[in-house]
Amino acid sequence: MGVLIDDISRVIASPVSRREAFKMVTGAVGGAVLASLGLGRAARAQGAQTANASPCPHNGVLCNGKCYPAGSKCCGSSLVCNGDQICCSNTHCCDDALNCCGTGCCPTSRRCCHGTCCAAFSTCCNNTTCCTPGRKCCGSTCCPPFSVCCGTTCCPVGYFCCNKMCKRERPTPSTGCTQA
Repeated sequence: MGVLIDDISRVIASPVSRREAFKMVTGAVGGAVLASLGLGRAARAQGAQTANASPCPHNGVLCNGKCYPAGSKCCGSSLVCNGDQICCSNTHCCDDALNCCGTGCCPTSRRCCHGTCCAAFSTCCNNTTCCTPGRKCCGSTCCPPFSVCCGTTCCPVGYFCCNKMCKRERPTPSTGCTQA
């Protein structure tokens, strides 16, 4: 019974048409029924037909009408990854030890920032720039340490941000400026 369930599961999981899957499943069930009635030879023959009903030789994988080696993964309309790779957005394959990142792959020790592999402890700034530790995001720029982000500009140390502009004048409580 366990073999029958395994065969049915394998057929349902395979990339064949519903009609072909139905034929294979009914063949497996029919073989099991014949076996339960003591008609072993007929059941074995029926089971052999079901086992060999894979659309690709050697347990290959059918992808977009073509057969690929066993263990392959169908990843979109024209992409096939091998067994130890992962599919990335139907555009490329990455090894198991890597992470998908845009159109490339990042080592697991790095992080993805909109298609760029950044250092592990960096900050992804506005989904475009990798800021190293100690630098702050300011728009799509990384400000140096101790500077102030002013709108989308980094004010150097000693400058103030007044109305989204970097100024050297000392702030007063009424100006609403912040010191860099």
